[in-house]
Amino acid sequence: MPVLSLRAAPARASGGSDASRILQRWRLQVAARNELAERRGARQFALVGYRMREAPAERLVPLERLLYVALFDDRDDQDRLVTRLVGVRARFVGDQLILGGPDNTLFDKDVRSAPCSGSGRRLDPQDAELCELALGGERHLERVHRHPHYPRRNVLRWPAWWCAVAAAPPDVPTRRHGGDTLIALETALTSSLSIGRVFADVGGLPKRQVLAGADLRRVLCGTAGAVTFDLFHTRFRRAT
Repeated sequence: MPVLSLRAAPARASGGSDASRILQRWRLQVAARNELAERRGARQFALVGYRMREAPAERLVPLERLLYVALFDDRDDQDRLVTRLVGVRARFVGDQLILGGPDNTLFDKDVRSAPCSGSGRRLDPQDAELCELALGGERHLERVHRHPHYPRRNVLRWPAWWCAVAAAPPDVPTRRHGGDTLIALETALTSSLSIGRVFADVGGLPKRQVLAGADLRRVLCGTAGAVTFDLFHTRFRRAT
């Protein structure tokens, strides 16, 4: 899955030729294998990565510009195989860092359905950036499925979380960002400090991680340190 800078407004293809190219690629890569994929069943892997709106080379990313994306197989209400591309944002609410879930869903697309213009569960062939994200991720997920020794994890690796505080406690590691003093988010929570802007330090963090599990909800939902995350249930698909 290539690194993309997802902006607030989706990037649009330059013309009909680009949309036609995307549709042709989808037919060759996805539609031609749909029958085989249905017989094989859901792959027990998920591809998870992060993206940044603007300035994709930054190491310290403000929370509001961080996007997490997950690609994985699932079954719809009619028990048909779907490949979901889920995009979520993170918010700091009260004393919790919440990533994903129905309230923080940006999109939930089915890569196996034929792309068409407009909104909804299907990819829009005019949105070249999102289509590349989906088709590139699908190609990578298929490669992982074919090669049993491809590196996989069963726990997500997260960035280091930092936050702005008015004054840092003594002997606590700090860093400066702009005019702010930052300390580790968990330290601020433990010390019951008033927390300002939250940042993710993505230095050294893989831009894509392959997770394995018979029930992907167990690896795509949970709590890790200061973050509660849900990359499975969205406003389009509630808990079942």
